Amino acid sequence: MRYIDKTTDVNFFRKEISKEKTVFLDFGYLAGVIESWWKKNNNQGTHALKSQLINLFLTYLRTEDTAHFGTVGLRNGHAAICITNIFNLDSPKLALTVHEALADLFHLTDIKYEYEEHKALFLKPSAEKHREWGNGHGDITPHSDDLYENLDVDYLALTVCRDITKTPTAYYFPSSLLCELNDQEIHELLTMEAAFISGKNVSGLKKRVRQVVKFSEIYGFQFSLDFRIDPQNGARMRAVNGGQHVLDKIRSGLSSAKNHVSIAETGTFLIVANHKVLHARPMLNLDADQVRAHANNSTFNNTPRLLFRSKGPRKQYYALNETACTREAC
Repeated sequence: MRYIDKTTDVNFFRKEISKEKTVFLDFGYLAGVIESWWKKNNNQGTHALKSQLINLFLTYLRTEDTAHFGTVGLRNGHAAICITNIFNLDSPKLALTVHEALADLFHLTDIKYEYEEHKALFLKPSAEKHREWGNGHGDITPHSDDLYENLDVDYLALTVCRDITKTPTAYYFPSSLLCELNDQEIHELLTMEAAFISGKNVSGLKKRVRQVVKFSEIYGFQFSLDFRIDPQNGARMRAVNGGQHVLDKIRSGLSSAKNHVSIAETGTFLIVANHKVLHARPMLNLDADQVRAHANNSTFNNTPRLLFRSKGPRKQYYALNETACTREAC
């Protein structure tokens, strides 16, 4: 039997990444229960509400829906899950509570950098001047988050509280971005390293060198790709051991590459495996004057587009080694 090096075999690579997909779930059957509970309990604190809502989800969700909580990012093709119709009320507090409860159920450990207000995404002052920024007006190029950080971010989750602009989050599977590469270029990609640098949201400059593609028996192929260009620092991803022409070829095909979109409506939750899916966003469906007016007077209650975000590593659980237990300890 011929030995296959899974980390560099091009045919195996193409076959594996073609399996990645999105699972769409409709929680509309639970929306009435959630909103009835909310109207009776919304005067409580967020921590208490989140705990109650987690219990409500686990009590009323269908078994086939809860089965997805532990599957995102595994080598089973569930690289993204989009849940719609979770709630219909335009309430920032409800949206945040739902977001935090589902992030916990999907085993996402949220992180907070000291330099970044990452939780709420909405138009901020000078938003009309900026692209490549979640709080800006302009488009955002396909990327995975925080590749310049020492921490590995496994998941990104977004919940829509309100979006009267109807501007969905777009996301790309690597199979769609790499389909024009020939076998030699794929092989170069599989052995490539790249330097990733920070952008607008970070004071100063952060940098990390990563392998662009890794393989794991548990998680399959995972990618580190970021095609954004920062106005000050330039390309956010640069090959360090050759192969820049491969990255440039992928970039040249971004405008025609197949992408998927979330549902830009109240009550939508999207979670993606950060190293299996690149996310992006078109320019908001507002003109510059509208953006300026909203950005200078934004509150959670009047901003036209309000999303809540979590990102970070997956929670790790460790099996007990019973053979190491003493009689007293066990």
